[in-house]
Amino acid sequence: MQVAGLLLVVGTLPVSNVIAAADQVFSPGADGTLVDGLPYGPFDGNADAWDWSFNQSNYDGRITLSNEVVESRFESRVVWEYDLSALSTALPVTAELRFTLRGAPRFPAQAAPVSVYAYPADLLETPEDFSSPPIGLVGIVYIEPYQAPTTYTLSVGAVVNDTLHQGVKRIGFRFQIDPDAPPGANQAFLDALDSDKLTKPQLIINAAVPGDGDQDQDVDSVDFALFTACMTGPGGIATPACMVFDFDLDADVDLLDLQAFLYYWSFFPH
Repeated sequence: MQVAGLLLVVGTLPVSNVIAAADQVFSPGADGTLVDGLPYGPFDGNADAWDWSFNQSNYDGRITLSNEVVESRFESRVVWEYDLSALSTALPVTAELRFTLRGAPRFPAQAAPVSVYAYPADLLETPEDFSSPPIGLVGIVYIEPYQAPTTYTLSVGAVVNDTLHQGVKRIGFRFQIDPDAPPGANQAFLDALDSDKLTKPQLIINAAVPGDGDQDQDVDSVDFALFTACMTGPGGIATPACMVFDFDLDADVDLLDLQAFLYYWSFFPH
């Protein structure tokens, strides 16, 4: 994806729910569901009625895209908006989006590709929140039928840093089925309780400087030398000491990670 002319590196891994004490955790300040098709008007890619059900308790978050029959085409997307005005950490920061998804209770079905997009949020909870074009895709998670609730993390440091660097103190993320998904891969669930913020996607921001291999709070030529020593190439396995350079969370250190490293290096004089 592109943000301000930079290619952002993304990745996703199943993770535990452990959050370090040094992390600053942001829960959504606003959330909602876009519903399009069936009783909400003709399916046209835009919602004709607005459902903000996530602001109620015990909501079962269905992420759906059905293209099987013209008369029953239907889509529901969910959005999450985060107010970052309380963040006082200097840029750049490390940022991850952590969320839990489960599979659709039906068979046969194919894995559902859930796309996560970042977009500029205004926290006003209006239809315009949905119609704003996304900044770009930050990752895709594939959810199998009947999959038990599984927690994932997406690396979103570049998009968060770029947003904050522009002086914007808010950001949004949108969950939807990939529009190119086959008809049998069209549903996943995000179970969120309005009474329990930890059931909603959490934006976790840490003061650790991304790419700071020598832990001196900057990214410079010393870190670049450490980076080159850690290069494994695609499909390699990075050592624990080199994981600081695995920006896309795929266990190796390659040219995609180099692109991300240079992005963070640009924050510091050199």
